[in-house]
Amino acid sequence: MKTKLKLLAPLAIALFFSLLAQPLAALDIEQLSVTEFKEKWGQVIYCQTIYEMPEVKPRLYDFDLEQCTAAGQLALEVLKQYPPDERTALKLEAEEHARALSGYSNEPYQAVPACREYCRKLSELLDEQ
Repeated sequence: MKTKLKLLAPLAIALFFSLLAQPLAALDIEQLSVTEFKEKWGQVIYCQTIYEMPEVKPRLYDFDLEQCTAAGQLALEVLKQYPPDERTALKLEAEEHARALSGYSNEPYQAVPACREYCRKLSELLDEQ
């Protein structure tokens, strides 16, 4: 039973990220609701966090870090649109979402392919803007 769960974990993470990333291609990042923004920013924070882990770093390419940094920049640009008093709360809620995402994976390196795709899509949005 544990073996089946270990095999399903990477698939579940990839599916989770792909479902959340799908609307990004057709969606203007600035038109996201507050909840959508917090979730997407939380995903970026989660990816940035796992990219710093020693067991994940060897599995990364230079462009992974660059794209994830660009995705974080996009989130910060969108954050500027909110009133200053809301920014801190949004940041805390996005970080909380990132912590919740980390509970979905026993092995953080399994999320690398999903993070790679997610950060790539967000960095392309930043390039378009």
